[in-house]
Amino acid sequence: LSVCLRFVGPEDNINSCSFVQMMEQRLENAFEEAQDKVLESYSRLSVEIQSTAQVTGSPAVSLVYVVKSENAVLNGTVSSGLLNQLTAELVGYFLFFPPLIIAERKCPRASWEGFA
Repeated sequence: LSVCLRFVGPEDNINSCSFVQMMEQRLENAFEEAQDKVLESYSRLSVEIQSTAQVTGSPAVSLVYVVKSENAVLNGTVSSGLLNQLTAELVGYFLFFPPLIIAERKCPRASWEGFA
């Protein structure tokens, strides 16, 4: 699963452990809000970022991650469906960066070309 951010700050090193950990926590908070909004039951979800990438010359950043409930990895369709229940503004609020794509199975490179 991935989220594509329109940009991150120039001082943010997207490959640093601190950035990755910060974004994992922020994504977990967004998923918690999505669960509160759409589900009657609640389970603690954790997010593990697998990779970060930024296309040269583009401000857009892709975060590829998995969502886990206890020790099981959630299906990508379920995870993306849950996060997509939130508005882009609300996801941006939780992530502190505006999203280009909220939650997709992948972040197609072609969708970034207009933001280079």
